[in-house]
Amino acid sequence: AYMDPATGDICFETTMRRFQMTGAKVARGMQTLPIRFFVFDVLSVDGRDVRGLPLMERKAILDDILVENEYYKRILHTDGQGTALFEVIRQRGLEGIVAKRKDSDYVGRRSDAWLKVINYTYAEVTLAGYRKGEFGWLAHYEGRPAGVIELAVPEAHRKAFHEIAKTIVTGEDKNFVYIQPRLRAKVRMRNWYKSGMLRSPEFVDFVV
Repeated sequence: AYMDPATGDICFETTMRRFQMTGAKVARGMQTLPIRFFVFDVLSVDGRDVRGLPLMERKAILDDILVENEYYKRILHTDGQGTALFEVIRQRGLEGIVAKRKDSDYVGRRSDAWLKVINYTYAEVTLAGYRKGEFGWLAHYEGRPAGVIELAVPEAHRKAFHEIAKTIVTGEDKNFVYIQPRLRAKVRMRNWYKSGMLRSPEFVDFVV
């Protein structure tokens, strides 16, 4: 991940920029956008599979074997202070935390023993149109395009939207039908991209 040298915070958007670099751009990116490998677990040691050990035992092994440098960093954890940690995350505008059972093994898939707690950002947007093919509502924020809402929209809300939208159409192109800016919705998202677009917006409710 890319760590902002000024704040020490992880920047998802910059990390994605680095991942997309190819060829000669990679060498330049190593200088201008250095990436760190943040380690939070260990799966194997000297050929021995340790995934079945409890989480805290694996972390103890990691503490013994990992030598931190400019490329490798350990992700620190806190025991029993999740609420306080999340409040710090919220105040700094970071993405969230992962809560883990101390006795959990490593299963390599989603598990109730590891829970992602996201620090969502909320916004009210104007619905400016809809996609013709795969479902999606065009979202505008303060009069400018801000992305497409695809997630967490109940079927009843989709039907209600289209009943109104079909009466206020202003135009269309190959991919979208555009409507008058009369409908508004509340969304939640991971954060704002630097470009002003919503990151992974999810529908919450209509604003009336």
